[in-house]
Amino acid sequence: MSLETGLIILVVIAAVLALLCIPLLIKLWRAVHDLTLTLEIFNQRLPDILQNLDEISANVNRATTAVNDEVQKYAATANRLHYVVDHVVTGIEWVSPLVAKPAGLKKMTELIALGKGLRAFARAWTGGKKI
Repeated sequence: MSLETGLIILVVIAAVLALLCIPLLIKLWRAVHDLTLTLEIFNQRLPDILQNLDEISANVNRATTAVNDEVQKYAATANRLHYVVDHVVTGIEWVSPLVAKPAGLKKMTELIALGKGLRAFARAWTGGKKI
């Protein structure tokens, strides 16, 4: 086989490969064309999309601020309520020993019980007549 025959075979193989690559190149060209159209549409709509995102972000920020303000108000109210309840409980703790254990309270309950017992005894002694 001579050099010329080898070159002819290589040229034929290269031509066949080139012919087989034509459909691939056509599909690639169509894909690039479709991608170009998609990119143009996206570029046209992008400002509107960004404006909507800005509005959504602003609305979320306003809602977050409003919720935060309300939470702060409830926290302040809860702190005031805690302060009042704490002072009431402290006052009750301070006063409760004086109220719960007065010196004459036990004696007074004993005297009331003794009076009721004497009345019942007298009623039974007199035969049920009220005294």
